[in-house]
Amino acid sequence: MEYLSLDIPVHAWLGIDACADNAMAVDVVESLMESVFAGAAVREAGWRAASEYDGELDPFGWPPTQHPLRIVLRRSHWDWVLEQLDRWTPYEHGETLPAVRDFVRGELERS
Repeated sequence: MEYLSLDIPVHAWLGIDACADNAMAVDVVESLMESVFAGAAVREAGWRAASEYDGELDPFGWPPTQHPLRIVLRRSHWDWVLEQLDRWTPYEHGETLPAVRDFVRGELERS
């Protein structure tokens, strides 16, 4: 199993976390359990990385938006993240998700 670590600012991770949450909510209804389990692994990695921060947290329990989170995931989970960013971008009202997708893709290509 190949694991990759990426340093991702909290503001970017929140987009990934939201996509994972959305995907899990939809995919569990469709009994796509492999996707649900991947989403759980992705979200858990973010929570684990955020728990290492020992400063003041926002009202939702996250470090400051510019703080980098060291996210460790299997390569297959990073691929799932990219798929979900593509999947949920059409429903976004801003341009955050394409920028996050490009950032993650670029970091994975360097790894």
